[in-house]
Amino acid sequence: MSKSFDNGVICCSEHNLVVVQSCAQAFRAALEQHGAAVLSEQETAAFLNVIVDPVSNRFKPHVNGQLAADLAAQAGIPRPYPIKLLVIPTGEVHQNNPLALEKLAPILSLFTVADERAGIQVCQELLAIDGLGHTAIIYTDNAPLIESFTARMPASRILVNAPGAQAGIGMTSGLIPSLTLGCGTFGGTSTTDNVTYSHLLNVPRSNTWPNRGSI
Repeated sequence: MSKSFDNGVICCSEHNLVVVQSCAQAFRAALEQHGAAVLSEQETAAFLNVIVDPVSNRFKPHVNGQLAADLAAQAGIPRPYPIKLLVIPTGEVHQNNPLALEKLAPILSLFTVADERAGIQVCQELLAIDGLGHTAIIYTDNAPLIESFTARMPASRILVNAPGAQAGIGMTSGLIPSLTLGCGTFGGTSTTDNVTYSHLLNVPRSNTWPNRGSI
């Protein structure tokens, strides 16, 4: 409901999935049950050949905001159900891997890690590559893990068990509703808030020198 919402163009929707090995098989099955196409190695190669610019090694602009089914059709990827989302397994956390970057389309990368500690490390690295100060999301009922994740993420919004697209912009969370999201000094902006009119107000502050007799 998050990355497929508005065809993935909302910046705080998920861009990368990081799952621990013990949950990977069930997680993949759940993705497919909800309309995601998890690509095989052959399908991934065919898909990247269609959507990645060979010169820039980035997604071609026409990919942004397209339906998952249309993108799959361009690469000849069929499924016996309507495709709502494309999930591409990868293991390379690197600036030169287009799958590790922001994807403004219903496309998600899938990283599988050994355990929670490794997962937090991968999330930190992904944010550092393309998303420093933006948004990090964790899905778990493990309170100590949530605390550790929150403390270590260089992100302005830490969402817990919430869809990024909706919760990040304040639709389903306690955050201020906004489509302009600050990334703090992490990302070179002046605030970590969801930006509203209040951030644009000029507020004069009058003050006087204290009475010298009272000093």
